[in-house]
Amino acid sequence: MRQGPILAVVGGLVFVGVAVATLPASLLVSHLPPDLTVEGVSGTVWNGGADTISLRGAALGSFSWEALPASLLEGRLDYRIQVTRPDGYVRGRMGATGGGALVGADIELGLPITALNPAFAANAWRGDVMGSIRSVRIETGWPVALTGTFTMSRLQPPGSVLEVGSYALEFDGSATTPTQLVGRVRDVAAPLVVRAQLVVRRDRSYTLEGEVTPRPNAPPEVSNAVAFLGAPDAAGRRAFIITGTF
Repeated sequence: MRQGPILAVVGGLVFVGVAVATLPASLLVSHLPPDLTVEGVSGTVWNGGADTISLRGAALGSFSWEALPASLLEGRLDYRIQVTRPDGYVRGRMGATGGGALVGADIELGLPITALNPAFAANAWRGDVMGSIRSVRIETGWPVALTGTFTMSRLQPPGSVLEVGSYALEFDGSATTPTQLVGRVRDVAAPLVVRAQLVVRRDRSYTLEGEVTPRPNAPPEVSNAVAFLGAPDAAGRRAFIITGTF
């Protein structure tokens, strides 16, 4: 048997394997959503990082990724990703489908709330957010499906040092549509009893609507803070609706 053709094929396969294994990280970065930009990229598409990743121009922290080749059997390439900053983190699994959608699972985060919208940090709610996203699918920059739970703690209203407690926000995948996310809001450890629904639309507008009731032991300043909502019903509940954009 002539060994020349066999050696040529083996050599070609080795070359392709090395080329694929060393594909530059810039190839991966070029496929990020337009809202995300990175600086100081190093490594390869399989394992690498960036000094800074930014969302709409606001720096989130350093960024690292590690490919999970077994996901290729499911028709996509998933990554274990992590964003690290002095005051928080985001870590989990993300991948891209053949159709260009991003899919994520088992994502955990812990951040100051102002990190989510730093452009308005000077006149925004303050506190911390911890979250667990069980699954998410993002198409053209919008989460068309989202299932997860978030807890906002040590909340302070804009321009105030008054802490109003901790609250949970749960997004139910069955209630979400391609054009809007629907979540339920409730108090966790707070001087206010809150039951509300949050709707976030694709145009980045939102509506928070529900009822709030001061607890019997709520500090006077907290009870006074909700008095502007009007007279309570017989059970002490006050209806509210908040709208805005982000």
